[in-house]
Amino acid sequence: MLDKFVLIYLDDILVCSRSLDEHVEHLRTVLERLRQAKYKANRDKCELAWQELEYLGHYVTPQAISPLADKIEVIRVGPEPTNTTDVRSFMALAGYYQRFITGYSRIVAPLTRLQSPKVQFVFDDEARRSFQALKTAMLMTLVLSIYDPTLPTRVTTDASDYGIGVVLEQHDGDDWHPVEDFSHNVPPINSLDDARNKELLAFVMALK
Repeated sequence: MLDKFVLIYLDDILVCSRSLDEHVEHLRTVLERLRQAKYKANRDKCELAWQELEYLGHYVTPQAISPLADKIEVIRVGPEPTNTTDVRSFMALAGYYQRFITGYSRIVAPLTRLQSPKVQFVFDDEARRSFQALKTAMLMTLVLSIYDPTLPTRVTTDASDYGIGVVLEQHDGDDWHPVEDFSHNVPPINSLDDARNKELLAFVMALK
């Protein structure tokens, strides 16, 4: 049930269903579990059968999920970091939405290095370009489609000098649309074998 059709954050419970009939059954199951655990749902705070909603900084519809515009605006107007703590705070906020940014790990590689307490904080031109590139990318975030097990699906992998990327897409009959975007930092490549290994690593991580 959990992570199948129920998401829980603190005292918020989100029940997701593909149809109204299914939703009624899911709600019945959740309420029965709460009853067994001797918990009560506050009827005045319950919102039932919503087609669209805001949840944990995201806007969710039956077709897609995207970041909330006001959250993106906070990142867009954020000041340039002046120390390691500033970088960590900025990266924590931006990183929350990394699944919506193609090539996230590659974009933030210079900033990622500045998060280490072992690295002297120097906000050089490379870091500044990374900071501005991330802000620009946040204004062009992907709208991720909701996964549909009945649609054709493909996975595309990529490896660069500093990271690997994976995109899961589905075809709705007209075009391919992203469902999930994943990237991960890896050490810089220094040989053809390293490049091939990274391509293989991207493939393995995509399967996971």
